[in-house]
Amino acid sequence: MTDPSPELRRADWFELFFDLVFVVTVAVLAHGLHGDPGWRDLGTFLVLFFPAWWAWVNLTLSVNLFGSDTGWNRTVLVAAMPGLGLMAAAAPEGLGARAWVFALGAAWVRVAVFALWWPQVGRSRWEFPAWRPIVYCLVPAAIWAVSAFADGPGRFALWGLAVALEVALLSFGTAQSQLMYRLLSVDHLIERVGLFIVIVFGESVFAVVTGLAEHLSGPAAAAALGAFVVVALLAITFFRWSTPSAERGFARAQALGARANMREAVLYLPFLLVSAITVLAAALGTAVAEPDHHLPSGSMAGLVGGIVGYYAVTGAIAQRLGESWRSLLRWLPASLLLPAAVLVPAGLLLPAWAATLTAAAVVLALFAMSKLTEGKAVPAQ
Repeated sequence: MTDPSPELRRADWFELFFDLVFVVTVAVLAHGLHGDPGWRDLGTFLVLFFPAWWAWVNLTLSVNLFGSDTGWNRTVLVAAMPGLGLMAAAAPEGLGARAWVFALGAAWVRVAVFALWWPQVGRSRWEFPAWRPIVYCLVPAAIWAVSAFADGPGRFALWGLAVALEVALLSFGTAQSQLMYRLLSVDHLIERVGLFIVIVFGESVFAVVTGLAEHLSGPAAAAALGAFVVVALLAITFFRWSTPSAERGFARAQALGARANMREAVLYLPFLLVSAITVLAAALGTAVAEPDHHLPSGSMAGLVGGIVGYYAVTGAIAQRLGESWRSLLRWLPASLLLPAAVLVPAGLLLPAWAATLTAAAVVLALFAMSKLTEGKAVPAQ
């Protein structure tokens, strides 16, 4: 088997257009987390969001490897968008009356991924056997389609089987998997994940602004200001420190053949990061909509859990991509402990607008600490 090098690739306008459907998907799924969400609401969000995220991952990896500049690939990406739209439209009742619609949308996307991979079979650069896109794309598509006609727990068991099959094929250390990880364009992949994070931060801004528009008052404006500071500082932290570090770490992991590290840092951990930001966005939107009352317990958990989850997952990604534990100890413990220690009592004692301003102060303190530790990272040994 040949050992080609990855191509330099950057995201183009067509991929940004394609991502528009995920703006809607995130917004629809986040709606169920507003107010006073419970564990069931969070579980529903995660169960419905992961297949959508995984669809995005598959399409993004395909474009990373094959490009989006050919007429066929662009046609396939456009054709995939209605399937993703079906998943988003079904999301409000995605585990209930509209589960069959969600399943058909997921099947649709898998067929689109197959359409991107099948023309690559037999090409000297890839040397992928025909069975791989069939097993990876068409078999899960068939399982999703069959699940649309199933009832009760059997339907969701089929969903789990379809996702597990795809995850397993990406995890096995076959020669094809090794080749795929060697050929990934680091710049493009990090850029695409970063742009997806922008979408989710955009959902946070949208929730804050629409909440303020519907409940325009002094307390609501104070809550909106605090929420904006939280979102802005987390976004700056992500793009100022996390993204460049991830790009260097991913390139190092690729050179070392550390496929598990690459897989976790790009496929799985960003899902948790996006989920944390989405939960936080819903909590901030609730604070702006109901600024004079104490935050409901579900939104309070979302505020604390979203901030803590953001830092925890960021730290996990950094560790998987080569940052040493010594370096992580400079900032990670405080990032996990300070929000919980300050915001839990603030949420119990203060109205939502004051609790949100307190969250802004906490994130500002952590931001200042990250500035102080900038340039002091210690690489892994």
